[in-house]
Amino acid sequence: MNKIIPNGAICLFRLNPGGSRNGKIVLVECAEVQDDDSGSRYTVKEYQSLKIDTEDGWQHQRILLKPRSYNPNMATLEISSDDEHRYRVVGEFLGVID
Repeated sequence: MNKIIPNGAICLFRLNPGGSRNGKIVLVECAEVQDDDSGSRYTVKEYQSLKIDTEDGWQHQRILLKPRSYNPNMATLEISSDDEHRYRVVGEFLGVID
């Protein structure tokens, strides 16, 4: 995330944001596995949702959690509908505290 958040920065997040998260930087908790990039159950990435229209409105086709980093080894997390229950957006990034 060092394109947005400098390494070692203290950040401010809004707890449990509602509404569209598309294009926002979010703090995500994974209930079952550790993030490969950080070795933690939490990751901070840009949220991108690809949706499809259905008879009942819409549904997620895929959710991508994209790193905003200069490090090319950071990977995009792709969350399918089967994985969706394992991931929870905890907060929305508001800014870095100086």
